[in-house]
Amino acid sequence: MKRLAGDLLGERPPRLANIARKIRETGLAPDTAEQRARGLVKWRQQLLESQPEMFGGASLAREAVEFATGYRRRVDQSLVSLALEDFKSFVDVEIPLAPLTLFVGANASGKSNVLDAIRFLQGVASDLTISDILRGRHEGGREVWPPIRGGAAEISRGETTRFGIRSSWRIDGEHVEHRLECDIAKIPCIIREALSVGSAKLPLFDTHAKTLGTQAGVGVGHSLAVALERNKGGRRVTQRHSAMSSLLGQLERTDNVKRRVYQWTSRLQDVMREATFLDIRPSQMRGYAPAQAFELGADARNISPIVKQLCDTNADWRDRIVSWLSELCAPQLRDLDFVETELGDVMLILVEEDGTRISARSLSDGTLRFMGQLIALITASPGSLLLMEEIENGLHPQRLNLLVELLEGVTADRGIQVIATTHSPTVLAALSQNSLQNAVVFGRVPEVAGTQARRLGDLPHFAEVAQRRGVERLFSTGWLERAM
Repeated sequence: MKRLAGDLLGERPPRLANIARKIRETGLAPDTAEQRARGLVKWRQQLLESQPEMFGGASLAREAVEFATGYRRRVDQSLVSLALEDFKSFVDVEIPLAPLTLFVGANASGKSNVLDAIRFLQGVASDLTISDILRGRHEGGREVWPPIRGGAAEISRGETTRFGIRSSWRIDGEHVEHRLECDIAKIPCIIREALSVGSAKLPLFDTHAKTLGTQAGVGVGHSLAVALERNKGGRRVTQRHSAMSSLLGQLERTDNVKRRVYQWTSRLQDVMREATFLDIRPSQMRGYAPAQAFELGADARNISPIVKQLCDTNADWRDRIVSWLSELCAPQLRDLDFVETELGDVMLILVEEDGTRISARSLSDGTLRFMGQLIALITASPGSLLLMEEIENGLHPQRLNLLVELLEGVTADRGIQVIATTHSPTVLAALSQNSLQNAVVFGRVPEVAGTQARRLGDLPHFAEVAQRRGVERLFSTGWLERAM
């Protein structure tokens, strides 16, 4: 896979026959391999025209190759917990996270604020300035980064102008902790940042290390001094960078800094950037889409070509998708079919048992939403972090168990992490005991400032009360919030 990715980003255009041959080596049929090869070569040309600076690095090409061939590497990475201080409705709270974590609670209880915090970290890892993360960024008249909800005016709690986010990750068997504190009083900037890995006594880098002395903190020109782990021990290396964006993408590579500093900053950036915020929109899924699309899209607009590629890759995928949809839909399905245009666009067709053909443009919102969630989960790279809001929208209550079964199966089998919000007691009732214990309830507690968050398994007597009265009743009567 690495060799094929390197060929795609080499200076010389790759030969179609060579690309097809290497794809066939992964086990795909010759016709499918040639189709995928054409798609990769076309993708390369589009990338050359739009992002020529990408040539020389192969990470993006590997993503394209992995999807085109169906190859997936096993990845050990997950977000373990998130600690928020004066961030939106939170004063000081730490939220534990599992492979599958459902957020429950009343409207405006703070569930979506946690997703905003994760999205903020994604912007940080994308080398955006704090101002751009909060207010949005446009390039050439096109929005490339939507603003965080509420923008700079509502990112910190109440009258405070500072907030902090501490994220703990498990990456490649190591515990990784990233700490970030920001000030938005005048010019949004970072006032403290540190990265720690494993059980080391000192962080890999820290803007408030003791060795910095009076240099610590934001200096002239909104710059920030940082102490880094030295290559051969001794006094830590000091660098100075802009406080307008994260140090993760700014550290200067020098021989006297330990190589693992750069390795871990780069690794953490990759993990943070890989978070996918699904915002499935049935209206975007009903039209034709380019047959060579490599990504589903956050709104699932490329559902038709992605399903077709899965079916072409392996007949088992066709059978599995038909089976899932048959359980969801009232009419039994027999097959999937596709309509292709001369321009290379494709549309999905569901074929019912009696031969009736239903195109994507006629499918219900609920069917399309479930399909979008299904395909997003089975095509996400292992180690991916998927975030979804109100996962039950559009689904019949009697079919919600299918969604829960899908979520639990995929997170266990493929190493994917899912964080989602729900207002459905039926969803909670369908969870396994372990997933139910890991769900997190959000709410307000009298005489305690800010939103509180508690893991259901940590609520007093939760297990026995849920068994006796049923979790649906606990949810609908407000017992969960009162138990906090």
